[in-house]
Amino acid sequence: MKFWIALLGLALSLQAQAKVSVDEAAKLGTTLTPIGAEKAGNKDGSIPAWDGGLPQGDMPCGSNPFAADKPLYTVSAQNYKDYADKLAEGYKALFRTFPDYKMNVYPAHRSASYPQWFYDATKKNATGVELINDGYGFKGAAQGYPFPIPKNGTELMWNHIMRYNTKGLRGFATAATAGNDGSFVAERSYFELSFVYNNPKTTLDTLKNQNVYVLVKTLSPPNKAGTADLLHVPIDRIAEQTGVWEFNPALGRVRRIGEVGYDNPLYDGLMTHDQIDMFNGPFDRYTVKLIGKKEMLVPYNAYELYSPKYKYKDIIRAGHINQDLARYELHRVWVMEASLKAGFNHRYKKRVFYLDEDSWLVLAQDIYDERDQFWRFSEAHAISFANVPVVVNGVQVHYDLQSRRYVVVNLTNEEPKMVEYDWEKEPSYFTPQQLQKFATAGK
Repeated sequence: MKFWIALLGLALSLQAQAKVSVDEAAKLGTTLTPIGAEKAGNKDGSIPAWDGGLPQGDMPCGSNPFAADKPLYTVSAQNYKDYADKLAEGYKALFRTFPDYKMNVYPAHRSASYPQWFYDATKKNATGVELINDGYGFKGAAQGYPFPIPKNGTELMWNHIMRYNTKGLRGFATAATAGNDGSFVAERSYFELSFVYNNPKTTLDTLKNQNVYVLVKTLSPPNKAGTADLLHVPIDRIAEQTGVWEFNPALGRVRRIGEVGYDNPLYDGLMTHDQIDMFNGPFDRYTVKLIGKKEMLVPYNAYELYSPKYKYKDIIRAGHINQDLARYELHRVWVMEASLKAGFNHRYKKRVFYLDEDSWLVLAQDIYDERDQFWRFSEAHAISFANVPVVVNGVQVHYDLQSRRYVVVNLTNEEPKMVEYDWEKEPSYFTPQQLQKFATAGK
């Protein structure tokens, strides 16, 4: 039950924030982009103005609209301190830990783009959406980013969780757990997801607090093959519990199980459940502080890392992924800090999140242990599919700096077919009975 956790709704415990004024909302599409980013570039031009993102058009498998770009410079273990103000703490830790680690920095392209109806819904949300239930839910929206002009960390993270992923998707993905020597164990899965929120036909009346329905099954390695899960994921997880069912091939039957989250371990203990998708919540064990916006070097437009030219063995290296395939750019990001509340337990005492202003994706996360020592770091290599259009954070790398191991999730390089977007099924498809059929069908 790993892939699906990436799509669990977020529950945050903060007071509700008032809706923005009509005058403030009028900035969307003028001085702000349709989803709330600063439209202008920065003073020296190293971050360009947003001009609509990638033009919509065909993008065959392996496409790279920025293949002709050359690195502007390379950050290395020898010079990283010169760029310290633009680096997450996790990158500094990687430079200190691995002398061969590097970041090739390319010209920045603000490639994020979405459908016009999604922009329209987002603008409407600015004056019509507000938090409810102490931030565990929100009301007034069935599509669009709920808080394009966020006033606190709760609203910020709701944008990440409720981002546009089309009506649904299906396909194959692999997670690779790396050893110290660069060897790895690959776990391949097949998934089917259908979104309720952000489906154009959903209304406030038909939303019924539902976010997404999920089916996922493990195909390999052999000792895990055949296990499958079904999820009914609500938006407000305090008002309504996530429905989780599991098919166990050894028992040959479906059973309902409780929710799994927080710091329950995943992938040989290298991650926690709430670390999937960079963060999936809930946030009730943390006090949230919105730091503000900052120019930083982040993974972006990493098309080469998704290319079918490379096998997984070309990506996995001892200590870290093959940095020749990664791409970093200077972008403005929102910075938010989450500190563990007194009296609550979690393996992570503090976490710092960096969210892209053009997509609301969490692109990086610094993680500290119970002794206040830096421990882990996560990065998401975002790309834009102009043919959909949609922005995804597919390939995510989760580093454990203490064990010098890591796991990469959502690899698709060796798949013969690309993930299919705008796939959907009615809610009636996602039943425990269908789970058993889904689990035992050949794929």
